[in-house]
Amino acid sequence: MTFGLSGCITGDKQTSSGGSGAEGGESGGDSTSSKSYDFDPANPEFPQPMAALIQSGFETGSLSDLKNMETREEPRYGEPVKETPSSESELLDPDKLAFAMTPTEDPAAYRTTMQPLMDNIAKETGKDVEYFPLQSYASQVEAMRSERLHVAGFSTGPTPFAVNLAGAVPFSLQVSDEGDFGYRLWLATQADNDDIDALEDLEGKRVAHSEPSSNSGNQAPRALFANQGVVPGDDYEVAYSGGHEQSVLGVANGDYDAAPVCSTCVTRVANSGNLDPSKIKVVWASNPFPTTSFTYRYNLTPEIQEGIRAAFIDYDYSDTKIAETFEGRGKFTEIDYATAYDIILQIQENNGVEYETGNLGE
Repeated sequence: MTFGLSGCITGDKQTSSGGSGAEGGESGGDSTSSKSYDFDPANPEFPQPMAALIQSGFETGSLSDLKNMETREEPRYGEPVKETPSSESELLDPDKLAFAMTPTEDPAAYRTTMQPLMDNIAKETGKDVEYFPLQSYASQVEAMRSERLHVAGFSTGPTPFAVNLAGAVPFSLQVSDEGDFGYRLWLATQADNDDIDALEDLEGKRVAHSEPSSNSGNQAPRALFANQGVVPGDDYEVAYSGGHEQSVLGVANGDYDAAPVCSTCVTRVANSGNLDPSKIKVVWASNPFPTTSFTYRYNLTPEIQEGIRAAFIDYDYSDTKIAETFEGRGKFTEIDYATAYDIILQIQENNGVEYETGNLGE
């Protein structure tokens, strides 16, 4: 199976199930803080109202999850991160650095948000930095491959494509002051849907997947659900919705019976008032995945690479729009691609994902 590059913006074992036997709407709804829920993130049981998971912070992982991952010297699938060339003639020293975030419906949406970071990249590298708005994951990967893009935040699913096709070096993830990072795959359905209380109840149902290359919206459920005996496309009908927001709102409106969704993506929808999370329930949840990887191109000069790293790691952005926009994640922690993305590579290997330039279409 081959996927193009579209999908959402870490984990190892799956969250064990509760009494349901599973492992891990309407707009303008009530605030999640208006009711207290009895949910223990350390011992999760499902099904649960989505509001309970949001209220307890279960949409993210913690630094302990990240630190407890098994260290890997080489990625289990695909090529390793490219090393900086030893020959000076192969190094890239652009007059201006181009920076891009993972594409959204509004390609320039993060221009103002990420300005404090871009200012520090300029300060640490001595280079002017411009925001490079892009409309798709394919165009983002292609821009870095062709050396027009130098620093970027790649969404989870496309990160291995960026490594294998574009020479990207993932070096950092965003975290909050409390060390929260990443996101989970949640399997969501209507709170009053008595026919679905566990993963195995999807048989014969119409289930929304977001887009082909989305990690939590397609690749992860295809691999992880199959490991639990439920095969998407065989045991239930897959309908591509076009995105996580479309998936969860489609569930709320009854267009789909259920949907695997990115936890932080749908939390943002709920926090914006466009979804009442008390009217959605989650019947299965994964352990946390890494979220947007921040990368630079491998053949930038060592001095530029060092400056880029410093702009991320050595500064606290907790009082900026960066933290305001990304659920309080105003700090960056260093990662090793082979280790932090191992679960993603397992999923893509299981799904037969091929990292080929010809597969970069939507």
